Amino acid sequence: MIFTLGLIDLPFEPDKNQIIYIDGTNNTSIDSLVRYNYFGIRRSFEARGYDFCYIPYLKQELLDHEKIHYNAPYAKSGHAKYITDDNFILKYMVEPDKRTEVPPSLLYYIPDFEDKSIPGAHYLFRGIPISELSFESDPVLRGVLKDILIDIDENSDRLLYRMMDDDEMSLMACESRPTIADEEFDHEAKVLMQEIEERIEKLREKGIKSYIIENLVLNNKKLSKMIITKTNKIILREYFTEINMTPLPKAVYFLFLKHPEGIMFSYLPDYREELLEIYRKLRGRMYNEEEARKRVWAVTDPLNNSINEKCSRIREAFVSQFDERFARWYYVDGERGEVKKIALPRDLVEWENKDI
Repeated sequence: MIFTLGLIDLPFEPDKNQIIYIDGTNNTSIDSLVRYNYFGIRRSFEARGYDFCYIPYLKQELLDHEKIHYNAPYAKSGHAKYITDDNFILKYMVEPDKRTEVPPSLLYYIPDFEDKSIPGAHYLFRGIPISELSFESDPVLRGVLKDILIDIDENSDRLLYRMMDDDEMSLMACESRPTIADEEFDHEAKVLMQEIEERIEKLREKGIKSYIIENLVLNNKKLSKMIITKTNKIILREYFTEINMTPLPKAVYFLFLKHPEGIMFSYLPDYREELLEIYRKLRGRMYNEEEARKRVWAVTDPLNNSINEKCSRIREAFVSQFDERFARWYYVDGERGEVKKIALPRDLVEWENKDI
């Protein structure tokens, strides 16, 4: 029998594409079957667009060095802390004293759904119990889960999205046609981010996986200090990372870094000479006055898209190295029509090169 599980104050943001195995009864026979058939189960879910999360195995799989660095760049190493409660999600139940009544089940998140029969719930999950009766004749968990997945696939309206259908909910994406640099700021960033999205998707973990990664490392979350070296390298010391940019995006970045108050795109012409001087110092012997002025004039023209492209390259340089939760402190950002700035507190910025 399918049930709804109400949860409060989860330590991670749920992902509707994740299917989580949970068991408040500690049924060792079913748990053993999950372990034995884990890789087949995971492949079956992946074929249907779902991400199967079996916490005991996730704790090992997520100890990949590159994944750790991307999702928790503050971690000095991948040394694991032992997560003792593999069913920790159940302690966030509206009635946690009933956690032992939750049978071995598959949970999936129901976004944008309100169930008044579970007052106080911030998150609602649908649960599909894995009954021991299913194993009477053929105790092969892979086959049982395959049947469940087919059921979900064929009856997705009934099982996964029924409540949204009852309310006749739909999401519409509306796009405007911006005409000036400030209005195209977000759009340009999204276009350029698609170029590195495939690599990022292999590293970025969402939902319960991001929480587990944060609990597998020994260090506390913190922002890294930024060092601008004498040779103009951008080093994030505590993240053990160098941020690479080509000269003009780096010049734009240094300009915004030197102006913590932020800069309105409409006022960019006022910063042309300052940006030109930064660019000249970054280019060194490769500097060409005529070419430099042409490029800087385009970047500081509020009616030109060049500034959006440069800011998107800046964003890409950080988001390609670590998760958005940390990267957003370092790149140039701001609301449409407002100042654009770098959020990083300037006491975390050290300029070894005093000439920039």
